[in-house]
Amino acid sequence: MRHPIEDFPFRIGDVQRLMGLQPVRIHSGNSDFNCIFCGGKGKMNINYVKNVYGCVKCGAGGGMVDLYASYYHLTAKEAYDEICQKLSFEESVERAKVPGSEDANSVVPESIRASEEEIHHTYSVLLSHLTLSQKHREDLLARGLTEEQIKREGYRSTPVFGVKKLAGTLQEMKCVVEGVPGFYQDKNGEWTINFHRRNSGFLIPVRTFDGKIQGMQIRTDHVVDDRKYVWFSSGGRRKGTSSGSPLHMIGRPAPEVYVTEGPLKGTIAHYLTGKTFLCVAGVMQYKKLPEALEALKQQGLVCVNEAYDMDKLIRCAVVPEACRTCKNQAECESYKGYRSLPGQIRIQVSEIRCQRLKVKRDNIQRGCMQLYRICNELSLPCHRMVWSLDEKGEWNGTEKGIDDYYAALREERSGLWND
Repeated sequence: MRHPIEDFPFRIGDVQRLMGLQPVRIHSGNSDFNCIFCGGKGKMNINYVKNVYGCVKCGAGGGMVDLYASYYHLTAKEAYDEICQKLSFEESVERAKVPGSEDANSVVPESIRASEEEIHHTYSVLLSHLTLSQKHREDLLARGLTEEQIKREGYRSTPVFGVKKLAGTLQEMKCVVEGVPGFYQDKNGEWTINFHRRNSGFLIPVRTFDGKIQGMQIRTDHVVDDRKYVWFSSGGRRKGTSSGSPLHMIGRPAPEVYVTEGPLKGTIAHYLTGKTFLCVAGVMQYKKLPEALEALKQQGLVCVNEAYDMDKLIRCAVVPEACRTCKNQAECESYKGYRSLPGQIRIQVSEIRCQRLKVKRDNIQRGCMQLYRICNELSLPCHRMVWSLDEKGEWNGTEKGIDDYYAALREERSGLWND
């Protein structure tokens, strides 16, 4: 039986301090850490308000006792008892404060998510006030979209100034901003929008099958901590709202649907093929798939195709020369083992199993297995799609995404036609 959080004599900030975890980024009410389970840089988030943690790379997550128990391989009871003992709760305990707060119990008041119609309307009006830069337009054209498709999907560049004025304009136009992800109140209580230099890029609307925008991703101009895409969100900010990681759906409900990672990727693949795509933000963000697939099943869905990136079959063996020059060698167990071997290593070893690549492949395969499990529970056949394989049945390093594959296929057919 799970107990309410109020019954615990400690909070996740206490567990973080006890484990010696140091944040790499501090937000209001939550912080990002290097994941202690997969090593993902800045991929693990600890939410001090909800007392939970989660890694977007490997999918590890849970409550504050789970964090301690999973890392030290303990049962929940063992972890609870050990935390209490080490924190000495029979004596006074100096609690770890939430970064940016005045005391450990302060909570940043967030807004209740607005209705589906309100979010769609506000985002639609917001996008109508923005433009798409020539650079971003060229990027989208290079990925296989046409001018008409770019316009239809509503891609826009993030603004560089006038954000607070823009929020005011939307309010004057009777748009709901409270409860819409990305909007929040600043320290003066004025509504503003979470656009800034760090997340500059272009906006990707995330839509339901009937076209309603329920969230937006940003394809950032500058990759930070291996992240190309971030949610347009204001979770953890005053009167802000989290993105909720909605699914992106494009195409009409059909007997066959393709599941892939990334709203932009699925949209491009749809326009290249005409097929129906259901897109998750990441392979481990599968919790909303059962409901969506069940709804599609009621509308005639009979088959699911898993079309996640070919990283799921990435080759983990690398030559020693590549291992020596890898930027991750300082934290790589494979490289440490390689360096400890005798001097004749160049003769004895021709390949090294890269731990970083193995973790990446295993994480994607876990996401695939979750999709297979969900489909099995819904009695829906799920077919695994693979492409660009080498003679060993591993990814050959060319077309990684399903959009890349269909774009290359179109190029090949176009070339054959021209010949």
